Amino acid sequence: MHISCPNNTSSSSSTRQHNRRRRQRHPRRNQKQPPPPQQQQQQPDQNWDKNDLLTKASSARSHHTDDDDNNNNNTYPQAEGAGFLPTPPPSPLTTPQQLASSDEARVAEERLLASKRDGNLKAVMSELATLKRQGYTLSEQAYAIVLEAHACLRREGSPLTHMLQVYEEMITTIRPSGNTFSLLIRALCKRDIEVQKTVAMLRRQSDRAGDDKQHHSDIAALQLEGNADKALTLFNTAIAHGCVGELQVDVFNQLLRVFSHHGNKESALRVYNHMTPIMPKTSVTFAALVNLFGRAGDIDSAREYFAEFKRHNPPCCHVYSALVDAYLKCGLIDDALRIVRNDMPQDDVKVTTIPYNAIIRHYCARGEMDRAKMLLATMTVSPDSSSYGPILSAYCQANEFSLATDIYNSLIKTDLSKAYGNLANYALLCLKNDRSDKALEVVEDMRMAGLEPDAVLSERVVVYFVQKTQVPEAIGALQTVMEAMSSRSLSKASPRLIHAATKIVDCVACTMDGRFAPIFTVVRAISACSAGVPVCLARPLANSYRQHPSERSCVSSPRDFHLLYEAALALTEEELPFAEFVLDLVSTMRLSDNGLVLSQDIVLRVLSRLQLMGDVDAAMAWKAAFDPQSLSMALSPHDDKISTVDSLSKDVMRAVTRGDTREAVRILREQIVSMGHAPSPEPMRDAIALTGKQGHLDDAQQLYSLSTKAFRQHLEQQRAQRAIYMATNSILIGYAQQGNMVRAKQYYDQIKKMGQYPDGNAYASLLLGTAQSASTTDEATDALIIYDEAKRHHVKPTTFFYNVVISKLAKARKLEPALRLFDEMQRLFKLTPNAITYGAVISACVRAGSEAHACRLFEEMLQQQRQEPRIGPFNNMIQFYVRQQPNRERALSYFAEMRRRQITPSAHTYKLLMEAYCMMAPYDMETAHQLLADMESESKLRPQPTHYATLIYAYGTIHKDVERAQKVFDQVMGMKRRRSGDEEVVYQAMLDTLITNDQLERAEKIYERMCKEISKSSSPYIENLLLRGYGQKGMVSKAEALFERMSDDKACPAGVVVREPSTYEAMVRAYLDNSMVSKAKSILDRMVCRQFPEKVVASVASLIFD
Repeated sequence: MHISCPNNTSSSSSTRQHNRRRRQRHPRRNQKQPPPPQQQQQQPDQNWDKNDLLTKASSARSHHTDDDDNNNNNTYPQAEGAGFLPTPPPSPLTTPQQLASSDEARVAEERLLASKRDGNLKAVMSELATLKRQGYTLSEQAYAIVLEAHACLRREGSPLTHMLQVYEEMITTIRPSGNTFSLLIRALCKRDIEVQKTVAMLRRQSDRAGDDKQHHSDIAALQLEGNADKALTLFNTAIAHGCVGELQVDVFNQLLRVFSHHGNKESALRVYNHMTPIMPKTSVTFAALVNLFGRAGDIDSAREYFAEFKRHNPPCCHVYSALVDAYLKCGLIDDALRIVRNDMPQDDVKVTTIPYNAIIRHYCARGEMDRAKMLLATMTVSPDSSSYGPILSAYCQANEFSLATDIYNSLIKTDLSKAYGNLANYALLCLKNDRSDKALEVVEDMRMAGLEPDAVLSERVVVYFVQKTQVPEAIGALQTVMEAMSSRSLSKASPRLIHAATKIVDCVACTMDGRFAPIFTVVRAISACSAGVPVCLARPLANSYRQHPSERSCVSSPRDFHLLYEAALALTEEELPFAEFVLDLVSTMRLSDNGLVLSQDIVLRVLSRLQLMGDVDAAMAWKAAFDPQSLSMALSPHDDKISTVDSLSKDVMRAVTRGDTREAVRILREQIVSMGHAPSPEPMRDAIALTGKQGHLDDAQQLYSLSTKAFRQHLEQQRAQRAIYMATNSILIGYAQQGNMVRAKQYYDQIKKMGQYPDGNAYASLLLGTAQSASTTDEATDALIIYDEAKRHHVKPTTFFYNVVISKLAKARKLEPALRLFDEMQRLFKLTPNAITYGAVISACVRAGSEAHACRLFEEMLQQQRQEPRIGPFNNMIQFYVRQQPNRERALSYFAEMRRRQITPSAHTYKLLMEAYCMMAPYDMETAHQLLADMESESKLRPQPTHYATLIYAYGTIHKDVERAQKVFDQVMGMKRRRSGDEEVVYQAMLDTLITNDQLERAEKIYERMCKEISKSSSPYIENLLLRGYGQKGMVSKAEALFERMSDDKACPAGVVVREPSTYEAMVRAYLDNSMVSKAKSILDRMVCRQFPEKVVASVASLIFD
C-alpha cells in the first residue's frame, strides 16, 4: 500500500540486503585490518547520500555529450562507476558486522533514541541515513522512534511528506503493527486540523488584504495534502492487516472528528463500526457523530446518536453543543435555543459560551443582528470575545461604525488572545471612517493583549496618514506599529513596512521640500526591520542630507552615522558623489560628541569602495582619519615582482575575455609558471570560470591544473589553500554550467574535503547544471534545496545566485518564495537587483497572475535600475496583458514605453503584438499581417515560423477559418529560401487548427508529413494535441499507443518525445472524455511518481476529483 510515491526506497533496501549477505559470508572478519591498497582504490565509497541532489544529478545521464569523460587528465580525480562520488558521512563509521541481528536492532534503536532526545529532527534523520548506509538491521521499533520524532519535533505548519516517506520505506521490509498505524493516523489527523485552521485564517486574511490570488493558491496547496484521505487509507490498511483492534480509542475519535469536519459520513461510519464492543465510546466519539450528521443535513441520525450517548454516558456539554450546532446546520434555530435554554439546565449540564456563540454566529450570518444582540444580552454565562466577535465582524462588513464601536468597547473587556481578526477588522473600519486616532488605539489594545499588528494592517495605518499628507502623524504611526511588533514579525513585515516608509519619504519630498530631519527619523525607525538602508530610502536620505545642512544636528550617535554610511554604500557613483559624501560625514563626525567612532566593517567597506573607484586622494584622506590598525586588511605593499606577475595574470584574463583561451593558457604556462611564479589568485579565479562558461572546458582544465600546481609550489600554505579553493570553485562553475555534473560533483567534493563550501555563484551554477539532468522534474524544489544548503553553510550569496533561484521559482509559479528571496537579497545581504533579477521576479508575478506585484516591481525597476532595462521584463508585461489578462491598450502602452526608451523589440515582442491584434477582440488581422513587414523595416528582424504560426492559430482556432489557416501554412512551407529549421511550431498550429475544427484525419496526414520533412524535437506539445483529438473522438487505443511511445527520460535518444506535465494532463482528459476514470487515475499516479511540482500535479488531479 502506497500513500505517496516512494522516494528511492529500493536503493536503501538493496544496500541493506547486500550488507547482510556480506556479514553472513564473513561473520568473524576483523574490521581493523584494512583491505589491500588496490582494493581501497577500486572499491567505491558507500557512505554517500543517494538522495543528495548533486549525486542524483551526477549519477544520471545529462545533456552533456562531450568526449572528455572518456579522456580524463590525471590532474583531476577519477570517479568510479556512474558518478558514485563520496560524501563524508554525518556520523562516525562503526562496525555492525560483529553484532548479532538482535543486538544490531537494539544499538540502532539506542542511537536513534539518543538523537531524538536532543530534540533535533534533522539529527534523527541523519542518524537514520547513517544506520542504513552502515547496513544495520532496523526494527519496527527503530522506525517507530523516527516516526514519533516527526510527530513531535516537526516544525509547526510543515506537511508530513518526509514522515510518510519513512513509512513507505519501512513497509518494504517490515509489516507494520497497530502501534505504527496509530502513530501515523494521529499525526495525519493533527495535521488535517492544523490545515483547516490555517485555511480559515488565510481566508480571513484574504478578506482583509484583498490579495485573493496568492491566498487562494496557498489554500489550494494546503488542501492538496489530503491528510484525511491518507489517514483513511492507513485505517483501511490496518483493517486488511487484521490489526485494527490494536488501535487506541483516541485514534478512532480523532478520525471521527476529522471526517466530521469534512462531512464524510461514509468514512466516519466505517470507523465507528470498527470500534470493538469493549472500546469506550466517549463524549468525543458522539460529539463527532452528532456534528457529522448535522453537517450532512441528517438531523434524525444526529438525534439518534445523541440519544444513544445519553443512554450510556453521563451528561457532557460538548455533545449538547454538538447537537446545537447540528440543529443550526439544519436550520432548526428554535430547537437549538431549546437545547441551551431548557435541556441543558434540566439535565444538569454546565452551559458554556460555546453553544451561545454558535447561535450568535448563525444570526449574524443571516443578518439578524437584533436577535444576535438580544441573545447576547440574555446569556446565562458571561460572554467572551467569541460572543462579541461575530457581531463586530458583521458591523464592520456593513460599515456600521457607531454600532461596531459599541460592540468593540464591550469586546476589549474580555480575553483578547483569540480576537485578533476582529480587532484588525475594526481598525480598518476606523480608517475607512477617518477615525485614525481610534485605529491607533486598537493597535495599542493589541499590544496590551500580547497581540501584534500584521503587515497589512500596519502598512494601511501608516499609508492612511500619508494620503492625508500628515507626515508627523505618519511617522508616529510607523513607530507605534513597529514598537508593537516582535523582531520576527518585523522581519516578516519588512517589505510592507519599507513600502510604507517610502511613501512617507515621498510625501516629505512633495510637501516639505525633502527635509532631512523627518526622512532621517523614518530611516532610523525602519532600520529595526532592515539590516541596512534599502536603496529606495538611501537615495532620498543622502540627497536630503546634502541639501539641508542646517538639519544635521539630529545625527548624533555612532548608530546614526552608521546609517548614513550604509546609505552611501547602497548607491552608485551616478546617484551620489561617494567620496565627497563620506569625507563630509567624517568632518561632521569630528564635531560630534562621540568623535570618529565607527565599526571596522564600515571603515573597510568605504575604503574598498574608494580604492575601486581609483580615487587615491580620497582613499588617503579616509585612511588618515581612522586608526591605521583598522585598515591593516586593506593595506598590503606590493613589490615589483608581484606587480609584474599580477599584470601578466590580468593579461590571462584579458585573453579569455577576448575569447582567445588558447592564448590565455600560453601566457600562464610560458610567462608565469615556467618562470617559477604563481599567478595572482583573483584573475585566475575569474579566468577559469569564464573559460568554462564559454564552453572551453579543456582550456579551463589546463588553466586550473597549471594554477593549482604553481600555488602549491610557490605560495605559503594558508595563501595556497585559499588560492586553490578559489580555482576549484571556478572549475566547478565551468563544468556545472556546461551540464557536466559528474565532473562538477568531483570538484564539489574536493571543496568539501578542504573544509569549505562552494560560493554563491558556484551553487547557482550547480543549480543550472542539475536542471539539465535527466532526473530533474521539479527545478523549483531543486532550487530551494540548493538555496537551503548554501544558507545552512553560511555561504554569502551573490546576485547571480539569487537570479538563478528566483528564475527557477518563477518557472514553477512559486510567487511567495520568489518575492521573499527578492526582498531577502536586498535586506539581508545588501545586494542590488540587476535587470536580470527584475526580469526573473516580474516573470514570477506574471506566471502566478499577480498583476499588482508585477506592475509594482516593473515601476520599481524603471525607477531604480542603474542601467537601461532589458527587453525581457517588457515582454513579460506585454505577455501578461495579451495572454493572462487580455487588455490590448495596456499591452501597447508597455510597447510604447519600450520605444520611448529606445529598446529594440525582439522577435518575441512582435509575436506578442500580433497576438494582441489577432487573438484579442476586436480582431485586427490586417495590423497583425502588417507587423510582419514592420519587423523587417523597423527592427531589421526577419519573421520566423512562430510569427506565421500565430496567424494560423488565429485563423484556425479563433476565427474557425481553416482555409485561411491552410493558406498561411502553405505559404510558410513554400518558403524554401527562408526555411529556418524550426517549422515545428507551424505544424503545431496547423494541427491545432484541424483538431479544433473536427478534422482529425487531415491532422494525422499533416503529422505524418511533418515526421518525414523535419527533425522533430523532444517536445510533446504536438503529440498532446493528437491525444486531445483522439480522446474527443473516442479513439482511446490510439491515444494510449501514442502516449506509451513517449518517454520520461530527458536524455532519451534524438527523435523520442519526452512526456511533460501537459502530456499527462492530455492523457487524463482523453480518458475522462470517455468516462474511464480509473485509467485517468492510473495516469495521475504515474505523474505523481515523476515528482513534478505539487501545484502542477494538483491542477491535473482537480480534473478527476473536482
